[in-house]
Amino acid sequence: MDTDIHIKRAILHILDTNAGIPVLSETLLGLPLGIQEYLFKHLTKAMKDPEIKRTQFTDTSGFFCQCFEKYKKDPETLVEVSQDLARLFFDYMTEHVEVPPADLLVVEFTGDRDPYLGILKMNYKHSYIHYVDHDGGMLNDILRQPCCLPTEGQRLEEFVIINVNTRGIFLKEKKYEIDGHREYYLSTQIVQCREALSEKQTFDIVEKAAKRIIEREYNSDVGKLSTVKQVMAEDYETDSAIDIGNIARAAFGNDTSVGEKFKEEVAKRGIVTEKVPVTENIENKIFKKQKFITDSGIEIAIPTDYLTREDIVEFKNNPDGTVSVEIKNIEAFQAK
Repeated sequence: MDTDIHIKRAILHILDTNAGIPVLSETLLGLPLGIQEYLFKHLTKAMKDPEIKRTQFTDTSGFFCQCFEKYKKDPETLVEVSQDLARLFFDYMTEHVEVPPADLLVVEFTGDRDPYLGILKMNYKHSYIHYVDHDGGMLNDILRQPCCLPTEGQRLEEFVIINVNTRGIFLKEKKYEIDGHREYYLSTQIVQCREALSEKQTFDIVEKAAKRIIEREYNSDVGKLSTVKQVMAEDYETDSAIDIGNIARAAFGNDTSVGEKFKEEVAKRGIVTEKVPVTENIENKIFKKQKFITDSGIEIAIPTDYLTREDIVEFKNNPDGTVSVEIKNIEAFQAK
């Protein structure tokens, strides 16, 4: 989605579990220009977050789905529906104290002309303010504020955004200690949606699996590592996808058994199709510089599209098992 976001209505509920009860608003949030800008920036960041999971409600989705369907049928129930969702969150947070207190911001907005309902869990952040104490003489002091909302520049840790027309869900979540185990609660207990990987998780699984295979089978061959990065970049540019089969063929060639091991490795971690669609949200991960660190501590960072350009950089495997790196055709050189 582009940044063509228009905020229509919003409501805020206070879910501070330390207070013992939720403070539920009965009226919509005022939307002066400053608040609109604050919401716009958070929604824009959320829709472009590489950690969002694209998913759907399950066939047995419960109360959260019922609330959404009630709102979809009659948008004028926004206040009532938002209160029900706030109670659902608060009850779960009270029972599981590791889930952090927050304000729940429910926002009705359009993005690229599609209607959306956003449920943003604004986890509290610690901040500091100045305080002027007049008792016993003028004293300028610093006070710690424990219940500050995320700033405009911070990414939200947890949210659910639903396309009202398609029922498609954009979800970001964190793991917390639940009944003695670190696990996701937002997708499994609150929203009850289908299991999905984020684009960042997909990228990390593929990259780490390739590194493990190349380390184990080819003694961390730098050329093969470079090929993996280059293929991922090319597949993104041509097909907006991460192509598991393409990576296996390009990096491992005729070693079909190694290619199968790579595919099995990513499948064990949840990637069961050979081609995984990705969006521009993951672009920075795909095109980030590849960093190499030598055993002597020397660091080399090379742009992805230069990794297979032997006229710019060349990796040579020496007979004694060492690797030489030659950087070529340098026109300008400066220290940073």
